[in-house]
Amino acid sequence: MRYFLKPLFVFLFTFVAITAQGQLFKNNIRQYKVQLAGKSADLIDGGGVISADSMNTTFKDKGYGPVTVNLESMKKKKLQPGEIYNHVSEATVIVSSAGRCGEVNDRGTECKRIHTYPASGYVIDSEGIIVTNYHVVNGYVTKYNKISRDVLVVMLKDGTTFPVTEILSADKSNDLAIIKIDPKGVKLPALRVATKDAEIGDPVYIVSHPKGYFYTFSSGMVTDKFSEINAGQYRNLMAISADYAAGSSGAAIIDQFGNVIGTVSYTKTLLHSDDDAKTQMVLKATIPSSCLLKLIKEGN
Repeated sequence: MRYFLKPLFVFLFTFVAITAQGQLFKNNIRQYKVQLAGKSADLIDGGGVISADSMNTTFKDKGYGPVTVNLESMKKKKLQPGEIYNHVSEATVIVSSAGRCGEVNDRGTECKRIHTYPASGYVIDSEGIIVTNYHVVNGYVTKYNKISRDVLVVMLKDGTTFPVTEILSADKSNDLAIIKIDPKGVKLPALRVATKDAEIGDPVYIVSHPKGYFYTFSSGMVTDKFSEINAGQYRNLMAISADYAAGSSGAAIIDQFGNVIGTVSYTKTLLHSDDDAKTQMVLKATIPSSCLLKLIKEGN
């Protein structure tokens, strides 16, 4: 019996050790930041990418028609938070401008390193259709971007990187952009977009890249629904309590079933009226899924 128990113990210990590993600790710099720069350099050197100057000639605030997207029906089975993270993270991407600035310093040395400015986005069609913010794409094409104008890239969770080939739609007022990559025949994991807006009190989840902490998971609830004027138009917004920061722009807001109910847009710091140095609250505003569906189906 003793000899039987020993191998059994070894087997159980090994099984528990492997199971306990679960999710590994990632290296945000080496695993994503360094790879993002290196693979962007490969795309730039390989040619055939769309520069900011070229993309700027077709990018506009509005005036786009409907977009052909293969949207799957909403999921109705409630998921555990860990299941939501595993599902959503696979369809969450890094969207970044990249380029060599070519600036020459006081010693006459030219800067040849690749500059990147990672933000977030998410796949809605396995053929390579991705949602992000208008201001993310505009940050690439704008004249104020002086140092990363060679290519707009999309990096998947596994590090595979593609150049953006087309801007399918954009809406400045609602801060949305729909972009296209060519995944070379690979079917990408895609998220389902909710056809019904969330209500105040509903739980929400986000997978995004705040300040270079790639694929960070946070949760909260819908705290408010309000409208405001932006770019000369009224728009509807959904405030949430889940945390996000710079780098999270364009990330999907997810319900408890794994459906997209919104898109990260901006944060606003609310200060004490008697003391501007005192932060009382941070408002986190997101664009509800109904705005995205309208842009897809009707254009603007």
